Amino acid sequence: MHYALVRKKPHVRRNVNKRVLVINGSTRENGNTDAVLRSFMQGVSEGGLNVREAVLRNLTVNNCVGCCKCQKEKKCNFQDDMTELRDMVIKSDVLVFASPIYWCEITGLMKTFIDRLYFFHHKENSNLVAGKKALIITTLGEKDAAYESQVLVDFYKRFFHSLQIEILDVLSFPDLMEKEANVKKPEYSQTAYKAGKKLSGTI
Repeated sequence: MHYALVRKKPHVRRNVNKRVLVINGSTRENGNTDAVLRSFMQGVSEGGLNVREAVLRNLTVNNCVGCCKCQKEKKCNFQDDMTELRDMVIKSDVLVFASPIYWCEITGLMKTFIDRLYFFHHKENSNLVAGKKALIITTLGEKDAAYESQVLVDFYKRFFHSLQIEILDVLSFPDLMEKEANVKKPEYSQTAYKAGKKLSGTI
């Protein structure tokens, strides 16, 4: 993995024992998801936690091919950027899954990343993520966040349950269809910032 592709946010007070990994599954650079995450990570950083962001659109993560080598040999068939991403996941206390909704679901980038986390289903790998905490951040073009995101939330719940990861919160930011639509909703930046800063008191 090229380190230039993984952005690290500066922070005021570092708590090296608590690490937050933000997985950005947006395909659109400088879009609404990126904007929300900037505010969120600023809050996390100012709350004193160590935060990093993995931008999936800038990384090479191959599609899972269902070879099940990870289940037979507890090793993945691919040696791509996912190798270091898994290490970042293991070393993090909180995992933040951020993706816009595309056709009632997460982006293909995020789904591919999650598919490759099947690695942790091996009985000798499962303890590497069991007990971690997760937070979901979703942006969407539709106005009815509760209805439009229900399928996505149900998917996340099943996924996290299978890996024994606890969901801390689900943050939805609706009515963000066009790029930079967030500019007209400054309250979203405040919501994301406050959620990030609050995180330090929940882990």
